[in-house]
Amino acid sequence: MTSENVKSTCEAAGMGFPCHYKGSSGCTSSSSWTSGCISYRGTSSSCGTHWVLNNKLCGDIDPRHCLPLDDTFVYCPRCWSGDNSNSAYGVDYDTHTFGLQGGNYNDMWALCAVIDECASSPCAHGTCTDGVASYNCSCENGWEGNNCDQNIDDCASSPCAHGTCTDGVASYTCSCEIGWTGNNCDQIIDECLSSPCAHGTCTDGVASYTCSCENGWGGTNCDQDIDECASNPCWLGGTCLDHVNGYSCVCPKDTTGKNCETVAFAGECYQFSSTAAAHPDAARACQTQSGHLVDVKDGQQQTFLADTIAASTGASTWLALKTAPTEPVFFYSNGAPFSGPLEWLPSEPAAACDLCVLLDSSGNFLGKTAPCTDQHNYVCQDVLTLCGQNVCQNGGICTSCFGDSAAFCQCPPGFDGKTCEIRVGVCASNPCQNGGSCHDDVNSYHCVCPTGYQGDHCESDTNWCSEVQCPNGFVCQDFTFYFLCAHPSPVARGFPYQCSSASCPDGMYCTQEGMAAFSCRPEE
Repeated sequence: MTSENVKSTCEAAGMGFPCHYKGSSGCTSSSSWTSGCISYRGTSSSCGTHWVLNNKLCGDIDPRHCLPLDDTFVYCPRCWSGDNSNSAYGVDYDTHTFGLQGGNYNDMWALCAVIDECASSPCAHGTCTDGVASYNCSCENGWEGNNCDQNIDDCASSPCAHGTCTDGVASYTCSCEIGWTGNNCDQIIDECLSSPCAHGTCTDGVASYTCSCENGWGGTNCDQDIDECASNPCWLGGTCLDHVNGYSCVCPKDTTGKNCETVAFAGECYQFSSTAAAHPDAARACQTQSGHLVDVKDGQQQTFLADTIAASTGASTWLALKTAPTEPVFFYSNGAPFSGPLEWLPSEPAAACDLCVLLDSSGNFLGKTAPCTDQHNYVCQDVLTLCGQNVCQNGGICTSCFGDSAAFCQCPPGFDGKTCEIRVGVCASNPCQNGGSCHDDVNSYHCVCPTGYQGDHCESDTNWCSEVQCPNGFVCQDFTFYFLCAHPSPVARGFPYQCSSASCPDGMYCTQEGMAAFSCRPEE
């Protein structure tokens, strides 16, 4: 039995083969051990493999007397010389002999060793199961490969919908783009959750939101009261008072209307338009107001119209005068022939048919003919008559025009004001500020202030938040003409505020504003 027989037999069985020497330190003689043999990793005072095994199997006796080692041979690279130089090294129990030359024997036992393939801990991140000349690794979560040494790329499936993936061991983390949240960055952040639109409706976007503001409010968060007075809507010296989604004009004496556009003069009433129209459309508009396009019949009236137009629209303005369709003759609004006087531009009037007359803004508001289809502003006229219902105080004479839509008071001596409510002398100095009306008392006066102002002379903004009490947990916000009570955490509150008769002071009405807020505004 040769050493090669021992080697091939062990290898065929999937096992390692030991040499005559065990191969550990000091036991690697070239005659008795070679690098192909396995090495004994235990401790033993003997170098010989049979002696090491004898000690383990039979105790401290000679291997010749150890039955389990009977007829066993080990690889011995250069134990012999001559014809048996390639012989294995063997032991015989029956004859109590060792040092048998394998070349002299057949059908003996090859001494082999089962190798523990897991002894070197080949599975970096897993559990090793030993096999015959092999091993198998059961990997921990997050690892793969034959030796469980490859970290599984948990980002390979691109799990972060709107973000950057960072791989971990059996896990991953997502760094989300702005506007996204969630483990996989697949949930859009609701930018409207904080109710950023103070007076409007919020529409959520990606990392943004937009507010659709209620009428009268502007700004990114609908928290800016639009100044309706910015366009100077009040004419002829009227004072504009800004409100939420509106304005009002405090008009000078002998003027009235939404924009102070209606003026009383010499027993007549004049309404100046803010829009342009063709002459026929302007005439119909005046008729709808129970009036007619203005007829100019004297120089004083033309001067009044020119001055008033210059102080309001400044635009060319239609008169009622027009020529007949078939002859160059001018007629008033009632069909009567034109009798003058009217100051005309040089070379006017034109001797043509079917023309209309205007006061020309580029010619000092002198008369000029123009096609009736042109678009120009216009003035409606109506006679002042006694009011159907007297609105004047202290014996004042009430006259009105345009179907009682505009009224004027002729005050008796000692009284003044739009409705003769001011006793001249006491209120003549106009002591009431911010549009407050002065009322004369006996040797004194008092001011009636518009909503949002207070004080003896209406000189101070009303401090609503010091005079009212919002519900518990709500915060008061003062907007001059009204106030707002808002809960600072509408989401935490969870349900909308319900207005009741106790929500606002007398004379004011409650309006729900969003999820958890309400306003109190003056009753009209």
